[in-house]
Amino acid sequence: MRLKSWRWRLLLLSFAGLVVLTLLLLLANFAGVPKGVVNGFFLVVSIIGYALVGMFCRTTIPEEYFVAGRTISAPMNGMATAADWLSAASFIGLTGLLLSDGFVGDGQHPGGLAYLLGWTGGFCLLGCLFAAKLNLSQAITIPDFLGQRFDSAAVRWLAAWGAILCSSVYLVAQIYGIGLVASMLSGLTFELGVFLALGGVLLCSFLGGMRAVTWTQGVQCVVIVVSMVVLAMAVSFKTQGHPFVTVAAVQSLPHIQQRAKQIEIDPAELATRDVISLRMSNLDVKIAEPVYAREVERQIVAKQVARAKAENASLREIQKLEANPAWRESSMDGLVSAWQAEREVLAQAIDRPVGFQKPYLEGWNAGWKNSLALIFCLMLGTAALPHILVRSYTTATPADAQRSVVWALAFIVVVYLCASSLAVLLKSFVLTELVGSHLDQLPDWADRLKLRKLALLSIQDYNQDGIVQFADIRLFSDYLVLGVPDMTHISPVFTGLLAAGALAAALSTADGLLLTISNALAQDLYFQTAEPHAPPLRRVMLSKILLMVVALLAAWFATNRPVSILFWVTCAFSLAASTFFPVLLLGIYWRGMNRVGALLAMISGLAISAYYIAANHPWVQMRLHLQASETLWLGLDPVCAGVFGVPVGLLFGFLGSKLSSARN
Repeated sequence: MRLKSWRWRLLLLSFAGLVVLTLLLLLANFAGVPKGVVNGFFLVVSIIGYALVGMFCRTTIPEEYFVAGRTISAPMNGMATAADWLSAASFIGLTGLLLSDGFVGDGQHPGGLAYLLGWTGGFCLLGCLFAAKLNLSQAITIPDFLGQRFDSAAVRWLAAWGAILCSSVYLVAQIYGIGLVASMLSGLTFELGVFLALGGVLLCSFLGGMRAVTWTQGVQCVVIVVSMVVLAMAVSFKTQGHPFVTVAAVQSLPHIQQRAKQIEIDPAELATRDVISLRMSNLDVKIAEPVYAREVERQIVAKQVARAKAENASLREIQKLEANPAWRESSMDGLVSAWQAEREVLAQAIDRPVGFQKPYLEGWNAGWKNSLALIFCLMLGTAALPHILVRSYTTATPADAQRSVVWALAFIVVVYLCASSLAVLLKSFVLTELVGSHLDQLPDWADRLKLRKLALLSIQDYNQDGIVQFADIRLFSDYLVLGVPDMTHISPVFTGLLAAGALAAALSTADGLLLTISNALAQDLYFQTAEPHAPPLRRVMLSKILLMVVALLAAWFATNRPVSILFWVTCAFSLAASTFFPVLLLGIYWRGMNRVGALLAMISGLAISAYYIAANHPWVQMRLHLQASETLWLGLDPVCAGVFGVPVGLLFGFLGSKLSSARN
């Protein structure tokens, strides 16, 4: 097929450019160019490239700024949707999650398979239920669609604030991921990495809105897919001698299962777990009586510090003693929080499966219950995320909107297959090379991961035998995939390529989220109510200004180092599912749904989910002196809040519509 459009030539050029750049940097690495220079070059070229695309696609025409002129083809819209969807959590977090928690979890919490099934299954719902219907409406935003459907400014306002809340939670996680990737690539501080990469986001979305974002995301989709596939092929070739990564993973599984069985019955491993269990029991006692425990602990630390100083111990040893929370923390809340965090880490060390599932997980358990609940939340959240739904407006016809979902799912499945296969291959390195090694003779990759600016690995010798047991190892799953080249002994150029893909994933999602938030503020909260007849140029300019303000606020918040990327992202899915799925489903497919039902559906669903997430957050529980056993419903994790929010939203939407209709 002839490439008549310059836009498709742009995508082909970006693919060729990425391949040529990787080859040139491989040659530079072989020639002795420092690793930091190579990786930094990937970062600079990526940001400049995205900014140039954004500048080339700049526009002030409202139809192009808000919905890309409604002229995007199905394949191109699918690529943009895939890039919008493949966030930092899924690109840099999924492999680490599968490696650390396994596929089916530890019997208490869900494993990585729940994320794979939930995220991909959500696109099936989106394509079948909403994509074509939204395209037919010719709306601009999701609040705009709901406002038109129910002919209500109140519905529009509530939907706008719901979109802002869900997208803001998601946006902070993406910008946090941008900071991680940029700082690891460039050597800059985390804060400078955030604002440097954010400049590329603003140059794209600020100048051209959805038109620029769509084509930038097309380029980013190429970068994301190529970087993950090339990395997976390189690791496959290194481990099994061929580039077929899924086949290599299947070949590695029998050896991993055999090695996992050996580790599970190893006396040294069992001794380590006994030591960890004893430490957890001691922490439980301290948390129950923190005042007395702090006084006793401080006396012990004071004697140890005095003895160390008398013996002229090194400053590092003294600082290690003074790092004890009982000595360092001045407030009781901070001390209890530190002990609770340590206990959580210890619990993860002995609960996680050695292989990809625990051998004694048979029958129904809390882990399966949490897995099914999480799949439910992720599927419905995917089908209800405002920044994904808005992509249905950018195609010319409803059929193209549905086909674009299929294209997006195809690209996403390729990335997820590579990520899950990588987890299997990396597990073999951990179980065979790291477990059983002496602490003073660790594999070279383990030392490198430990000593990185943002450590990807930590080892604590709990039973003091000088040998690494599986329970001694802690892998930082949020960004572990960035250490794959070190673990597998492939060229460090792949670190830059992988980080370029991770940066593209975070930037593409951040672009879509920023547009969703700024358009909700400008289009739905201001112009549709306060100034409905404002000229087009004023609408676009205010949206641009608000986009910049939102980006800066999100960057400032992200620099305060929030909780894990995956936690924030998953909470955003539950909030989106609870807020928008009931009102969209009933509003589109039930003629009896009215304004009162729509308001009640959104308010009740959002309130239930937000309450459940907040009530089970460690900070809230510590302040209110609550225990998880008191606040968890049916033993479900807080990220599964949508299990309660969605049914409540559907019920209140139905009852509100019926009762208000009967009253009228």
